[in-house]
Amino acid sequence: MAEFKTQDRENTMREIYSILEGGLQREMHQKEYKLVSEWVSGFNQEDRTTILNMLKELTNKHIRID
Repeated sequence: MAEFKTQDRENTMREIYSILEGGLQREMHQKEYKLVSEWVSGFNQEDRTTILNMLKELTNKHIRID
């Protein structure tokens, strides 16, 4: 069970990084990865999912405006 939660967190983090990089239209710097990781580390699974969905929505709206 713990392994599943760890894998889920890693997948969510990869997806968050990907969305941020897509929105920024550049690769993130190591310091930025660390900041995002530290910010999200305090969130439980439900909160991470909410943040992920909000980022997706924001990115989709940004793409439509461009």
